[in-house]
Parts: sequence; structure tokens; C-alpha cells
Amino acid sequence: MRRAIRAWLVGVLALFMLAGCQHVDSEAYRPSSQQLLAPAQRAQLERAWQAYAAGNYSLAMQRVDSLLAAVEVAEAYLLKGRIYLDANAFELANAAFQKARQLDPYLRGIYFQQGHSAFLQGAYKKALDLYLEELALIQSSPPDVQQFYREADQAALPVIYRQAGRAFFLLDSLEAARRFYMKSLALDSLASETYRWLAELEAQEGHLQKALELAEKALQKAPGDLENIYTFGRLLMQNGYLEDAVHFLQLVVERQPTHRGANYNLGRALMQLGQREAGQFFLERARQIQQLSGKIAQARLNAYQSQRARPWQELAALFIQAGQYEEARKALDVAIFWAPDNLALQNDRANLALLLGDTLEAVQRYYQLLQRDSTLADVWLNLGVVLAEQKQYEAARRAWLQALRYRPHDDTLRRYLAELERRRGS
Repeated sequence: MRRAIRAWLVGVLALFMLAGCQHVDSEAYRPSSQQLLAPAQRAQLERAWQAYAAGNYSLAMQRVDSLLAAVEVAEAYLLKGRIYLDANAFELANAAFQKARQLDPYLRGIYFQQGHSAFLQGAYKKALDLYLEELALIQSSPPDVQQFYREADQAALPVIYRQAGRAFFLLDSLEAARRFYMKSLALDSLASETYRWLAELEAQEGHLQKALELAEKALQKAPGDLENIYTFGRLLMQNGYLEDAVHFLQLVVERQPTHRGANYNLGRALMQLGQREAGQFFLERARQIQQLSGKIAQARLNAYQSQRARPWQELAALFIQAGQYEEARKALDVAIFWAPDNLALQNDRANLALLLGDTLEAVQRYYQLLQRDSTLADVWLNLGVVLAEQKQYEAARRAWLQALRYRPHDDTLRRYLAELERRRGS
């Protein structure tokens, strides 16, 4: 959910920047970035948003603070609040959002982000009120403001309706939730998450066949989404389509072996099909995963209540243990935000890029680390491994020789170099 909201905000920024390149009537509304910032400063703000979108919170904050030292603009405070919000520093985030509203009461996204802050803290009624404030702002703004934000508002409205629907759902106002989900779908019929949440609502009301149909629509809109596959598989099981359920739940377990719900429901489906041994295997694995999930829940609570790197690093380690690499990435990005000079964290983040399958990012991060400290033997070693896998054998050899300078008695390094020479000679 955070990723979708981040993508929406970055999209809104792009619309701001495009509007800034167009001719605007001198009497018409313009956000403070267009009134106060020179082109180079607007470019700096855009680069800050790009760093934020990439999860580089430290760099994004550096760019924002540098800009704010020269001139105060609402959009910069909005971004500052978003960075703090991703780091779960709720008071700092809300202070930045309040400052943004003081500077520009018509700027889009402020009420929504404050609502999201409340939502993340479990204050669903407060979150709902703030989501509705964002809707009211869009609908009641003066004509020139509405004209300026026309495209941004079109993109934002289905997101706001969907999130308000989610808040209604969690407040047990199911009919209101359904109404807002339908409003969202009327504006964006391609949003798979809305169909999935609507399926969850119908299932809670006992309308299992209707829920299954909606889950199938969600899967059609985004067939690769793991939660869409899981929800469809779970509802197939609940509707009695056991063999089909096994197929889809196995797809989830293959991609994420530590998905507790998929293991549990797969075990149940297999038991009902008479495959007791296989069913017991997955039910037992679900029980073991639940124990790890309990540790993750406690670590998440510790991290969310902290503004230090260590709890976030510990949370990331548990996510990696659970195979939830994308969640681990987010946790490590926050840890690095709180301790940007911690090179061990930076190395962990580079190694995680490999687990995520992004060798290009991993190599870039290794080189950035070595620019800061060329004596890091582990980094040279890991860099060499990646380069060797890419068949860049000479570059890998140089990397391992560098590692050997700082770890001359390392048998692993010598073994790697010997194997490399064997490959080059064959």
C-alpha cells in the first residue's frame, strides 16, 4: 500500500513540474514551487523526489533541507513529511505536513498523508476524517485551483476513495466501505487492489461466490501479484473448489515459501482431499512460520517506536529470514536513513539487492561503498562474486586480489582465485 501511495505522489510531482514548464496566467493559482523557485531549484526538488522514490531517504532529505535553507516551499515540506512518515517518525512527519499546509492550503496530498499517518497508527476514524478532508479540498477549491490540479486530482481521487473505503472497512462500516470502493472503481476500473479489498468485504459478509468473482477480477487485472493469487486460492478453497485451490496456493508457496496463509490453507485443502501427509506438512510449516511471524510483529513494534537504526536492522534480518525481501528492503532503507554513515548497513543493503535479483544495483552499491572505504574486504569479495557470475573474470580477479590485500590469510579468497584461474585456463 505504501508503494502505491508513493507512486501516486511522485506522479503528482511530475504533473507539477510539467505545469511549471507551461504558460500560466499571472492571476491563476500556482503552487509555491512555481512562484518562488528558480528552474535549478525546481530541478533540485524533483531530484529529491526521485531519491525518495528510490528509497534513498538520506539523500532525499539532504536535498530537501538544502532547498529549504534557501527558500521555504510547501512541496518541500510535503516531501519532508513523506520521508519521516516512511520512517514512522509520525510527530516529525505531521509537523512537516502542517508547515506545508500553512504555506499552501490548496496543495494536494497533505490531508491524505496525515490520514495515512493516522492509519498506520491504527487511528482509523481520524484517518477517515482526514481522507474526507482531502476529498472536500479537491471538490471545493476555487476554479483556478481545480484547473491547475485537474490531472493530478483525476489520478488522486480513486486512490483516496479506495483508502477511505479501507478505513470504513476496518471500522466495520461495511456498506460505506462498499460504496467508496465502488466510487474508486468507477474512476479506475483497472486497480486490482480495489477488487481484492472488495472481495475481502464480500467474504466477511458471507457472500463467498461473489467474493470469488471479485478476487478473480483482481487476478485478471494483476496476474503476477502474490496477494491476488493467494486471495483467489483461499476463496477457491472456501467455495469448495479444492483442486483448483491447491494449484493457486502452491503457486504462492513456490514464490514465497514462508507465506503463512498460503501454507495453512494449502494444508487444509490437501487434508480435505485426503492427502493427509502432505496436508500435515504444510500445516506444520504454517505453525513454524507463525512463530517467526510473532518475532517479526514484536520487532516491527520495536522499530516503529524507535528513531534508531538498530531496531530497523533487526526487523530487516527477520524479514530476510522469512523470505520477505521487499519488506526487508524497506526496513533497511529506513535503518540507513537513521544511520547514513553506517557502512555495514550499506553493505547489507547491497547484498539484499542481490537477493532481490538486481545485480546492477548491487554492483553500484558495492562501488559506492568502496569509494567511501577501499579497505572493506567483504565488499571486495562480494563484488568479485557478482562479477564472476557475470563472466567478467578479469574484473572479478582484481576485486578478489584487493580483498586479499586486507585479508591475506583468507582461504576462501584463495580458493575463489584458484577456481577463477582454472576457469580462465579451460
